[in-house]
Amino acid sequence: MAREAENKVVGAIERALARAGVRSGSSLLVGLSGGADSVALISALLELRARLGLKIAAAHLNHRIRGAESDRDEEFVRELCARLDVELFVERAPGLGAGANLEERAREVRREFLLRVADRIGAEFVALGHHRDDQAETVLMRLMRGAGAAGMAAMAERGPGKLIRPMLSISRAEIREYLDARGIAFVEDTSNSSRDILRNRIRAELMPMIEREYAPGISGRLVELASETRSLDELVSEIAARELDAMRVSGGALDVSGFGAVNRAVQAVAIRLYLAERMGSLRGISRAHVEDALHLILEGGPSDSIDLPGEWRAEREYNLFRLVNSRKRKAEGIAFSVAIAADGITVVEAAGFKFEASTIAAVDTSMPDSLVVAMFDAAKIADGQLVARSFVKGDRIHPMGMRGARKVHDVFVDCKLPRVRRERFPVVTIGGAIAWIPGLARGDCALVTKATETVLRVEASEIAA
Repeated sequence: MAREAENKVVGAIERALARAGVRSGSSLLVGLSGGADSVALISALLELRARLGLKIAAAHLNHRIRGAESDRDEEFVRELCARLDVELFVERAPGLGAGANLEERAREVRREFLLRVADRIGAEFVALGHHRDDQAETVLMRLMRGAGAAGMAAMAERGPGKLIRPMLSISRAEIREYLDARGIAFVEDTSNSSRDILRNRIRAELMPMIEREYAPGISGRLVELASETRSLDELVSEIAARELDAMRVSGGALDVSGFGAVNRAVQAVAIRLYLAERMGSLRGISRAHVEDALHLILEGGPSDSIDLPGEWRAEREYNLFRLVNSRKRKAEGIAFSVAIAADGITVVEAAGFKFEASTIAAVDTSMPDSLVVAMFDAAKIADGQLVARSFVKGDRIHPMGMRGARKVHDVFVDCKLPRVRRERFPVVTIGGAIAWIPGLARGDCALVTKATETVLRVEASEIAA
């Protein structure tokens, strides 16, 4: 029986490595806490090392959350790796303190540490000791919290990034049998018995009760559900990624004019992908946030917006949808004033615009058919007089061909420029007078006439965020 457990654990890990793309010569960094799961993982990997040609190192983060017990774990791991002749990297976390989301913060700090060490030593994979029972508990816990398909998919055998979990097909009991058969020691984390932690209550109370009184074998079925849901989620994600690519426009925004015709499941995944792409991760983003973003796109007003975690804001701009970082916007400031060069490209980063200018003979020019291009009489513009600056409340323009002046604000409204863009939209001035609002209006400054000999041609375009 013991021999069967040994062979089962090592064989399951070997097959999982193959599925994850681990090949001969691959370098693995093992997250080693000193507990039963990570100790079993590194022990099995060392058994496979010679046959598979693996390079194995370990990393341990002392969170310093459990006082003397945390230091005991570190010392155990140091002695274990010294005995096994495994290179070990140890770091002590800055004080995480107590308070809300301690478990989540500790996981994030550990993951960042492991990925940083992996990058430093050139490890292709970071191996974690999660097993089948962990997966079942995760699925049940997320179901209780109202997770969608992505959440119910739970942990992947591979990913994100360098992470791999070679023991997801192995139960906690099989891991203990393997360690007992080998006579391998490990340390116990006493916080795992605390009933103050939801996962512990699910493991010690809820799962056994369901298995015993309602659905024998529920653990295995939850794991199967996660696997099936992950396959479906990957398929929908592929479709959603194609939809997302079709909606992309300049400035990092999405054209959502046809989004209502997209399948509802694909809509949600497309928005989740977009949020992850723009924000860097989905940390703090719940199913409710995705639903709020969908409501903004499908039913929101032309200039509505919603706040998201991390000082992000989702904005509707008529048929455009974009994500902006309020903190970055505040840090960058709003006011800007940049002289436009008479030849070459001038980038106005604060506005998200670039201006390409050239000077040409009047006889060689033709009038532009779009307001993204402006023609000026070069002789009427002194050096440094052509300036792109931010909009100021009360600005007025004397539109070409019209009598009197108009408020720039009214031009913005008539052209349906979203309110969130107005503060950064550039106006182009000559000697202080507004001569051009790119793409929207042309003022009566420095107009090209029959007497013009040299024309300054300027074309404006938005740059990607």
